[in-house]
Amino acid sequence: MQRDLPRPDAEDGTVSQLLVAPHQWVVDELPKALNQRTGRVEDIDWPLERDIRAILAKHKGFDPGDRESIAVWDTSISTLMFGRMIEHIRQFFLLVGIVTLALGGIGVMNIMLIAVRDRTREIGVRKALGATSRAVQRQFFLEGLFLTGLSGGLGFAIGVGLCSLINLAPMPDRFSGMEVTWQTSLFAVLALAVVGIASSVLPARRAAQLVPTEALRYEM
Repeated sequence: MQRDLPRPDAEDGTVSQLLVAPHQWVVDELPKALNQRTGRVEDIDWPLERDIRAILAKHKGFDPGDRESIAVWDTSISTLMFGRMIEHIRQFFLLVGIVTLALGGIGVMNIMLIAVRDRTREIGVRKALGATSRAVQRQFFLEGLFLTGLSGGLGFAIGVGLCSLINLAPMPDRFSGMEVTWQTSLFAVLALAVVGIASSVLPARRAAQLVPTEALRYEM
């Protein structure tokens, strides 16, 4: 689809602006041209602009290879660049979230290791009364998992609340706000579960491996 917009003072038959709507498959090829570039983004000869010059050059008599012959404002490229920027921001925050979860998991593991040390005599008493190493290990594993889930759930709730507050503010063009999708939520839950399991295994195993006689003689 195209539309001619002649200027009021232009001669008959002249065109000052030309609006062109490309086919979807043309727009889909833009990321390929961007990924295959060998230099700066500004130096890319986009296929859509190249085709426009080739068509107009036949009628206007200029060199189709001259990128300065006509001015082209391609909104599809602007959309592509904006989408790339949003994607890189998403990847950055994903990396920040993973690092934060890892650090949180290390913190939970240290807390549980301290708890095992502080409760050494308690563990010795339980084993002396007949508790198996498996039962002790399960107890500390579940405690670590609960602590991780509680702190992670609280952080997730705070994050969703902050996104909702940000979405109340006026948004710029082409930005729909801080959306929390089910894919993101599922990934957060799975990552939290992995971190919780990883941070609870070592303290639970250490508690289960305590010898009852040595645990009873332990002094703080």
